[in-house]
Amino acid sequence: MTIDPQFQRRLLAASGFAELSLFQDAVQELEGLPESSRELPSVLVVWLEIYQHWQKWSEAESVATRLLKMEPEEPSWLVALAYATRRSRGLVFAHEILLRAGEKFPDCGTIQFNLACYAAQVGQLEEARQRLSQAIQLDKAFASMAKSDPDLEAIRRELD
Repeated sequence: MTIDPQFQRRLLAASGFAELSLFQDAVQELEGLPESSRELPSVLVVWLEIYQHWQKWSEAESVATRLLKMEPEEPSWLVALAYATRRSRGLVFAHEILLRAGEKFPDCGTIQFNLACYAAQVGQLEEARQRLSQAIQLDKAFASMAKSDPDLEAIRRELD
């Protein structure tokens, strides 16, 4: 299958506009796509980026849910859903999403890292330490991320 260069250009332009906080321009690019392509995962991913940059969390939550239904084996959609849910409905709801995600994808460092952050935020410091340790075992990059993530402030002194 050949990919239409105009289609790719619109996706790239929309993504770039979102990064520059030119949200209406980003939306205009996506709305210019053929109707038949608007529900493709590649298009929904750009919608998700736009809504995240724009901080339209309920919209981001909706798009992440659609992506998750289309690609249930992609852990990134659960992370995106939890991120948007945290901002639209609160930490407790987001934590529930990530707990289920952690059961389904126990070897996903991003999920473990986010669970560590959420545990630290609700005062479950031992769980935060364990989740962070697991995340770092899965991907060493989380060690440096942990040193600046504000959610982990409660256990930050232990990270040095």
